[in-house]
Amino acid sequence: MKISNQNYTSETFSHIYIEKEALNYSLTNEITSKLNKSKIVYIDNYNEIFSRKNQNPFLQKLSLSLILAVNKGDFIYKGSPLCHDFEQQNFYYTNFIVNCLFDCDYCYLKGMNFSSHILFFVNLSDYFHELSRLLSEEGKLYLSISYDSDILLFEGIYPFLKEWIAFAKANPLITIEIRTKTTNYKKFLNYSPLENLIITWSISPQEVIAKYEKNTPSLERRLMAISQLLQKGWKVNLALDPILYIGEDWGEKYKAFINLISQNINLKKINAITLGVFRMPSDYLKRFKKFFKSPIAFFPYQTANGVSTYPEELKSKMIEFVSSELEKIYDKRNIYIV
Repeated sequence: MKISNQNYTSETFSHIYIEKEALNYSLTNEITSKLNKSKIVYIDNYNEIFSRKNQNPFLQKLSLSLILAVNKGDFIYKGSPLCHDFEQQNFYYTNFIVNCLFDCDYCYLKGMNFSSHILFFVNLSDYFHELSRLLSEEGKLYLSISYDSDILLFEGIYPFLKEWIAFAKANPLITIEIRTKTTNYKKFLNYSPLENLIITWSISPQEVIAKYEKNTPSLERRLMAISQLLQKGWKVNLALDPILYIGEDWGEKYKAFINLISQNINLKKINAITLGVFRMPSDYLKRFKKFFKSPIAFFPYQTANGVSTYPEELKSKMIEFVSSELEKIYDKRNIYIV
């Protein structure tokens, strides 16, 4: 797999599997025209490829395929309690893109999905139709559109951003959050900032990025991208999540990390900061260990209510330390912990 500047190239995907029904959507032709070196295979149902048993997601990471499909199931889901809900009562997420070009060692997707192949649902209009219906029922929504992928990686081949910005502009009672590790911020410069569209950057100490966030941009480049959008008036969140136990001197490293953040961006302009330590559903972690041999997977976690995370004493210590360091330089009322 080749990734140029943390983005796709025409050689990123060895194959493109296309549901026959997806051929009825113009977006399918638009995507395939930009990936003219991939072999095209027609299928009846995307689960023939994406959900078949006995796949090896680790080997698939070495040679990814793309799947274009029509979503006939649910479009919008209630947000997980493992995610930051910003104390919003009507917290939802959606996943019109599933899986990621990045290769972060702690990513729950490695345990959730049987496949590492990238899945695009091309019937985006159906998502907006369902959201409009839900808005009429709930009155107000907070929606994350990028928990199951770093979607900004794919804007060059799946031009979704203009559609979501238009929807946000037309529906001020919905708040849309896009979470990313990319430095693909320039597309936003084509639009005026919206009060109800938030870009959340996941950031980590550079040591964590180098060791556990393979293929992702450096901390320096992420902070540069954040600074650029803050200057243009966009609403930006920071996600220090997951906070990882990276040795006995983890506290010193996270303190230096927080100092570096404050030196490179204007924290007064940051909308909110979210904190959370490593956590993963225990069944995902079990599958994760089978194929991915990262040391993160084999830490002696404790499991409660089906979720594996650090022992409570260590978890509390890490959260309290990082939050106290942030409170020295940032309004604690805008720090959210999960």
